[in-house]
Amino acid sequence: MKKFINLYTILGCSFLFLFILLIILLNVDKAVIAESGKEVGLSHINNIVSYKYNENVDFMSDLLFYITFTVVIFEAGLGLYQLIKKKSLFKVDIEIIIFGVSLVLMAAIWLLFDYVLKINVRPTHEDKGSFPSTHVFITTYLALASHAFICYRYDNKFAKYGSLLLAIIFITAVTCGRVASGMHYITDVTGGLFLGLTFYFIVFGIIKTFKIKDE
Repeated sequence: MKKFINLYTILGCSFLFLFILLIILLNVDKAVIAESGKEVGLSHINNIVSYKYNENVDFMSDLLFYITFTVVIFEAGLGLYQLIKKKSLFKVDIEIIIFGVSLVLMAAIWLLFDYVLKINVRPTHEDKGSFPSTHVFITTYLALASHAFICYRYDNKFAKYGSLLLAIIFITAVTCGRVASGMHYITDVTGGLFLGLTFYFIVFGIIKTFKIKDE
């Protein structure tokens, strides 16, 4: 089990490194490639596809994004039930408490990159931060969190691999959808993916540490 925790730590740090490296590289090869009229780094990579707004694809990626929030509703409901039944916050499952704290940090990161620290502006005329794609970041984290919670509560291969496959499908669809809809550059969704994986491995590495101590 200690090796498993170390693996989570290594993976979390690795994806964080890749995320930071990508931010640095965004100052290289800057050029205007979309209708926003703003320069974007790694322009030759980002210019592989054209960025035209597609309302239908945007709607579908939004829909899949919001579906992943069902894990938040379920875990919040379960946590509230345990709190009422056991009459103590300290008796609520530790994974639910840590997950709740992580959601506050997730929201803070979303606000930071979308409205305060605008590393890129979106390919469209919309004046919002573009890097990283917070849709991809949040979808990646919540989809994998759903998989982890299912594995905790259902000890069988169907639940384990089925939930992982579903998580991968959601992450892939939203990642591709944000580019295909013209809302984000390739580097934006890549950064969102790295950040989501970083967040997941760090948070659930902490959860596993606490669960082992309880055992």
